[in-house]
Amino acid sequence: MKILFLTPRFPYPPLKGDQVIPFYRLKYLSKKHSISLLTFYQNAKELEYLREVDCFCEKVKYVKLSKFQSVLNVIFGGMISGLPFQILYYKSSEFHKVLEEMIVGEKYDIIHTYMLRLAEYSKNITGHKIIDFIDSMQLNLQRRTLIEKYPKKLAVLEELRRMAGYENIVTKYYDYGIVVSDNDRNQIKAENIVSIPLGIDTDQFRPGPFLSDNKTIIFSGNMGYFPNENSALWFIKHVFDCINREIPNVRFVIAGSNPSKKLRNLHDGRRIIVTGFVESIVDELQMAQLAVAPMQSGSGMQFKVLEAMSCGLPVVATSMGVGTISATNNVNIIIEDDPEPFAHACINLLKNYPLAKNIGDHARQLILDKYSWESHVDKVEVLYKSVMKENVNKK
Repeated sequence: MKILFLTPRFPYPPLKGDQVIPFYRLKYLSKKHSISLLTFYQNAKELEYLREVDCFCEKVKYVKLSKFQSVLNVIFGGMISGLPFQILYYKSSEFHKVLEEMIVGEKYDIIHTYMLRLAEYSKNITGHKIIDFIDSMQLNLQRRTLIEKYPKKLAVLEELRRMAGYENIVTKYYDYGIVVSDNDRNQIKAENIVSIPLGIDTDQFRPGPFLSDNKTIIFSGNMGYFPNENSALWFIKHVFDCINREIPNVRFVIAGSNPSKKLRNLHDGRRIIVTGFVESIVDELQMAQLAVAPMQSGSGMQFKVLEAMSCGLPVVATSMGVGTISATNNVNIIIEDDPEPFAHACINLLKNYPLAKNIGDHARQLILDKYSWESHVDKVEVLYKSVMKENVNKK
């Protein structure tokens, strides 16, 4: 098949969800299919990685997303349009022009659009189409309204109002929509939504020679993403002191790019380490004894949890952090939602090395059994074939 990917962010390095999913789809689908890519990029440094993507693609086209123009689109477009702000932010006449040129020049079997923010470009194109929501933005925003403070909460509520109508309607323009969990699927009121769990590169995210015994707790992810920042702050405010009283030499490492000033100000180089961007998140995970995912908001399936489990780390997570990962409490993960039990679970794992090792080993096996990228991409390929077959039968 000839497949065209549309992505809102240059997919390498695969650090964020909207980079990771397209990148590994490119990598594995390109073994059997011809892939072309049209993507936004934000700065020239991203294009230094072009060869990491180009090797999987027959053709790569890229359009610069001007932050200045995007902000103007939101400010002025928001006054005259009912579209979600995220859609307006990614409005680009140049991207639209390049897409039209690619479609005229090639006959694609499938056009696969990544994330709702690019739906306005592809929804009216004739042909076989998939839209990859990844998460339900309605669900994400609903949870965020519960914890956001005014005046920012007003903007979130307005975006939720716009998004609720748009997300439920836009799917009718596509053959199928994809989300990563059943919770997200159930939120979007459409019949053609399927859930395909996230995948993990189990060769890259692998256990070290042994599980560390250094009383280091790690929380990883893009710290510029509000749910991650909020979760790290919740852990420090409500959980960490309790652990520190019991284990004085404990360290909490917050590993990930774009940490806010709030997080950076908590860095003391001893008890709390805020790394910012790291060259290898695998190295950071392998140097820790325990991972946490104290999520208080967000939606979908958490890469950070799958990555830590794939590295053989025991994980303590809230129910929201576990999401729809098929993990079993007290077998391959520990699930606690309240601060005191969450702290005691961490203390128990830090003090009981055999228990921590056992849960980490079972976590790794779960990832190997259910969450490899190979199995993930196989499900996407089945969906592509289903679209092609359905459309043949309609003729």
